[in-house]
Amino acid sequence: MKVIPSDEKTAVISRVLELLDPGSFMEMGERVAARFTEFYHPDSVEESDGVVTGYGTINGSIVFVYAQDNEVMGGTFGEQHGRKIVDLYEHAIKAKAPVIGLLDCAGFRIEEGLDGLYQFAKLYRRQTEAEKVIPQIVAVIGQCGGGMSIAAQLADFVFIEKDKGSIFVNPQGVVGNAIGDNPYVLSLDDGTFEWPEIVEHIRDIVDILPSSSDFYPEIREVSDEDLNRSCEDIASMAGDAKAILRELSDDGKLIECRSPKGRSMVTGFIRIAGMTVGAVACNEFEGRKRISAAGCNKAAKMINLCTRFHIPLLTITDTDGYKTDSETEAFLPSAAARMLRALSMSHVPKINLVTGSIVGSAYSMMNSKGLGADFVFMWDTANVSIVDPRQATEVIFGEWTSELEQSYRDTQSSAVALARHGFVDKVIAPEDSRKYLIGAFQVFVNSR
Repeated sequence: MKVIPSDEKTAVISRVLELLDPGSFMEMGERVAARFTEFYHPDSVEESDGVVTGYGTINGSIVFVYAQDNEVMGGTFGEQHGRKIVDLYEHAIKAKAPVIGLLDCAGFRIEEGLDGLYQFAKLYRRQTEAEKVIPQIVAVIGQCGGGMSIAAQLADFVFIEKDKGSIFVNPQGVVGNAIGDNPYVLSLDDGTFEWPEIVEHIRDIVDILPSSSDFYPEIREVSDEDLNRSCEDIASMAGDAKAILRELSDDGKLIECRSPKGRSMVTGFIRIAGMTVGAVACNEFEGRKRISAAGCNKAAKMINLCTRFHIPLLTITDTDGYKTDSETEAFLPSAAARMLRALSMSHVPKINLVTGSIVGSAYSMMNSKGLGADFVFMWDTANVSIVDPRQATEVIFGEWTSELEQSYRDTQSSAVALARHGFVDKVIAPEDSRKYLIGAFQVFVNSR
């Protein structure tokens, strides 16, 4: 059997080098090649066995990277291919450093039979072990089918390359109810982007997260001018979660997660007073402020991620209740339970900022005092009601007038009314939001 040296200038190597700091990449197992099996004895095999593995740095932080190469060995997952990725995971767990995968795999190498399947099972196991310890990030830069699609979903972050990446469990030809000619499935991903955008997203995530659950996020220095600034225009942003989060952030930057899914919620990371803060924010979408099942699932994943990596949590609450469609009816109870469980079990500091009107039990589930929020701040323009205030007025007083409705609002649903009941720590002017959030998060600095 002839071994063909791999080309050090392949496209996949170029992508790895674009992702990492210049000159930092060290390849592991570069000369590994497929071995003979009972059914597999080709005339020649290529070095690397279809996957480049190694380590380097991003903004000076160690990361481990594997990149599948569909131009080597037909882009298939074989025994040595899988063994290299498993070995990389073992190094990353021991080094307490993130793993980044660039996925482009045409499927299993049938000729290697059970040897390849065994390595795939080991990969799943290492991924689930790594989940407790280190961040996992993948970018789908080509095909990602079959077992590899499951490996992708075990990661914390999943990016899809525009016009090139696709995730599918089975090839479309064998899917009975395939629609159109797009093999991409509705996986829980972080969005579809051009490759340079994916590089920027990955570098941002590595920069803002701790390298391991054994460490706490780094606190960066912030100028006094930025630390003490007022958010003068934030009241006009009510309903626009992204705008509010950017306004609260030190540098006006939001690193959004799962952006294309569950748009009734916005999730991501910002920095407040130099601290990494995870955010789960109600968001107006298509003219409505209604919580969806997909939004709850998205929020639960973010809350669990913050819990694993000791990241304080900020929730922004502004919702008219739950979506009223059949999909929400079917899936919301389990999705809401998942989010509630994540909130209740999280040990990180949790702060809730109420910025608008809240109707119904959505108030209870959005990081309320009863659910365990450490601090709740409420804009002086916000209010909470069990039902629509007009309907509540008619039930309580037996009739409706504007005066009676205003009386109900003042005594039962206004920010001051909630504060009197002990459900809000402080009623604040919207422009003071950043000041009070900074003070509240700094209270817990010694809990690190």
